[in-house]
Amino acid sequence: MQRDMMLLVSHAEDGHFADGDRDGVRRVLSGSEYIGDLKLVARERYEIVCTDGAALELYAPGLHKKRPFHRIELFLDLQARTVAALNLILELMREGEFGLMDGLDAARFIVSSPQQLDYFPHLCGPPLLARNTRDLYLWLGYPPA
Repeated sequence: MQRDMMLLVSHAEDGHFADGDRDGVRRVLSGSEYIGDLKLVARERYEIVCTDGAALELYAPGLHKKRPFHRIELFLDLQARTVAALNLILELMREGEFGLMDGLDAARFIVSSPQQLDYFPHLCGPPLLARNTRDLYLWLGYPPA
């Protein structure tokens, strides 16, 4: 089965890498209404089953350490882009203060707050703003849920 990789990356106002909000990400992982089951399978690597059955793997290097926490890698099956999975991703973006790249070769960056629109001065164009899951679906190239 083909798996997709998404990358959540944190940037500061000046466009440089920044640490994501560890506490915010921990809150999402411990209390999101979209997570049906969460298993720690290796250091900083989680298997998540969403409430609608979508399964994804999350790797968050630096989440439980003092080292830099600049990114979260998400791996999901193509059919795992469900409403619950995208709501969970949007929660991680908001609470962790991350922007989203839909793969390593993504030409566009997706952010979840208007303040982040100016955080990426090195891009060819401004990031896309996902105010809700419907926006996220559209920016990822899927029809609205």
